[in-house]
Amino acid sequence: MNQAKDNKESEKKILITGVLFSRASKVEYFQVVNIDLKFHDLVIVNEDNSEVVGRVIIPPREVPSSFVATNIKPVLRKASNQDLEKHNVNLEKALQFFDICSQKILEKNLPMKLVDVFLEEGRIIFFFFAEERVDFRSLVKELANTIHKRIEMRQIGARDAAKAIGAVGPCGLTCCCESYLKEFISISIAMAKNQGLSPNPAKLTGMCGKLKCCLAYENEQYLEERKNIPPSGSKVKTPEGAGIVVDLDVLRHICVVNLDDDDRSEQKRFKCGDCQILSRPKRKGKTEETEKK
Repeated sequence: MNQAKDNKESEKKILITGVLFSRASKVEYFQVVNIDLKFHDLVIVNEDNSEVVGRVIIPPREVPSSFVATNIKPVLRKASNQDLEKHNVNLEKALQFFDICSQKILEKNLPMKLVDVFLEEGRIIFFFFAEERVDFRSLVKELANTIHKRIEMRQIGARDAAKAIGAVGPCGLTCCCESYLKEFISISIAMAKNQGLSPNPAKLTGMCGKLKCCLAYENEQYLEERKNIPPSGSKVKTPEGAGIVVDLDVLRHICVVNLDDDDRSEQKRFKCGDCQILSRPKRKGKTEETEKK
């Protein structure tokens, strides 16, 4: 065991950084060798046999070589003034191509929303959002005839589109996806239930129309806290008699209980530590189990 630990510690490490080429693209990782880089630096990398300008989104960090693809590409250099001049010209062209593509989408009445454009040496990548698959073959043909470059269309999801366009959330702050989230994780309605949130779509849905990313932030904490308290629907014995747990204040460890012998069906609050579980709520395919003393 100690030998395995020593091997892990002695494993060769390499320096990698995360680079973003377009607001709608995914973060790509490159190896850093003898270059001093920091957050937001503009760098030159090789993509499809052409030099491309990207922005450092994840500062360089050491990782074990086994975690990195063997064919990972290196950062060539920091962007020079000449590189930046060329990059700025490409940005201006990209805006023109964005307008051209948007107009043609309107003319063809295609069910898609253009989000971003990225210009490389020999091709142009158009990022768009659509609920379903779109037949854009005629669009690509017209764009190629107009722009005289290789055209590539990439469909992205609602969350990626919101990240690229940007928005202010109901909290009054810039959406997390735009400000600091680098990659998305799966969000489920179960996370809202774990935190005792009302299943109200208007309150749980973000600007992208999907469940809010922030539902995941405290989910693990709530799951940990729930391990030591009676689940909602449990039959419990309280200092004032037996009853059913109808609600929980998870972080305060408070159980709201309907007492069996209370004719008024008044809900009373007890510390979870004072509630002894008699039986847990029934689940599909399982019978009610009684706590063994």
